[in-house]
Amino acid sequence: MKKIIYILFVALSFTGCDDYLDIEPVGQVIPTTVQDYRSFLTAAYAITKDSKILTTYRSDELRLSANSVGIEQYEDLFIWNDLNPSPLSRAYPYATIYNIIFYANHVINSADTMEGDALEKEQLIGEAHALRALQYFDLINLYAEPYNKATASTDAGVPITTEYDADQEFAVGTVQDVYDLILNDLNEAEVLIHTNQQELGYNYRFSRVAVKAFKARVYLYQNEWEKAITSSTEALAIKSSLQNLNLDGSIMPSEYNSVESILALETVASFDMTSNASISDNLLSAYNQTDDLRFTTYFYEDSDGTYHSNKSADTKFKVSFRTAELYLTLAESYAHLNAINEAKEKLIELAANRYTSAGLDVYRLEIEGLNSENILTEVLEERQREFAIEGHRWNDLRRTTQPLLIKNYNSETYQLDQNDARYVIPFPNDAVINNPNL
Repeated sequence: MKKIIYILFVALSFTGCDDYLDIEPVGQVIPTTVQDYRSFLTAAYAITKDSKILTTYRSDELRLSANSVGIEQYEDLFIWNDLNPSPLSRAYPYATIYNIIFYANHVINSADTMEGDALEKEQLIGEAHALRALQYFDLINLYAEPYNKATASTDAGVPITTEYDADQEFAVGTVQDVYDLILNDLNEAEVLIHTNQQELGYNYRFSRVAVKAFKARVYLYQNEWEKAITSSTEALAIKSSLQNLNLDGSIMPSEYNSVESILALETVASFDMTSNASISDNLLSAYNQTDDLRFTTYFYEDSDGTYHSNKSADTKFKVSFRTAELYLTLAESYAHLNAINEAKEKLIELAANRYTSAGLDVYRLEIEGLNSENILTEVLEERQREFAIEGHRWNDLRRTTQPLLIKNYNSETYQLDQNDARYVIPFPNDAVINNPNL
């Protein structure tokens, strides 16, 4: 491959930890050594995408006021107006995600010519595989039907590129093609990555535990319950700590320096979300507001009686994977396999770190009284509570029941029907113009 001069401008500043992605610009580089390519991949890690933020507006976690400053950027997202949105409306990421993929592709494709220590090269190339997989997972869950084993081989997915070629026109792969690529990348990453856990400050990078946690999520979305259990168990064998809110509520479980953090990469909230949105009644009512410690940890009440998220745009809230997800993946998978006692055990293990002692006693009694018909409902409600404003909710709605959603905005009522076609987001107009295959 011909040498290309890459100008990498990476200058991020993170509060709460001076060295957390505190990266200086590296200037003009012709990548040849593993250190050069490390800088190159760091630039890819540093690219910000807002898919988790924008799908939170689309889900049922927020409510909007038409009088809020800048609301015109989000109102069409909020009411699922995909056909004729305002020119001011924020667009779901597409080109940004492929930009990250092109970076990852170049690192992977340069494996044979990269100079340097063999173990460092393997670690770096493994991270590139995992980072590419994460982008395709994001794309396929934005712009395609949820995974259905019976139809995945014919359902249209997204364009696939594994070569560094920004000018090529790429054909659209099926949903199955994309999931196969994701899992192939994760299998490669699992072989090549040697670091079990990244040190604090470098936990924006993939590690072995992050790859296993990612595989568990992929298998969960594919309804591969036994495989999800295996990957979750393997990840928990490396890292299983939960943030006990009874002992320390000063750090949220979703913060990059929480004991739960596995991969602190993606942005899940914005300053706009904090200022122009409040928490929906639907989400507020999901909590035991007295004994669930997450309620006062996650939210604060404003003077007008509305609640807002404490998960802000502060970079300490970057989160992609954390251990609580593994417990809930196990609980959901066990529930589907009718292993009711095992599902209950995982729910209670998590709850012991989230509820007051009195609240835990009540919760345990409630859980012990559940049967095979309602344990799964409880698991999904627990996911709603645990991952509030972290970008999980829209995907959870999509991949499970695709329920009826009703929202009120600016004195109008809007409805997303059960199994509505709008549970799949259309490709952006500029993407369709640039790639007729879409």
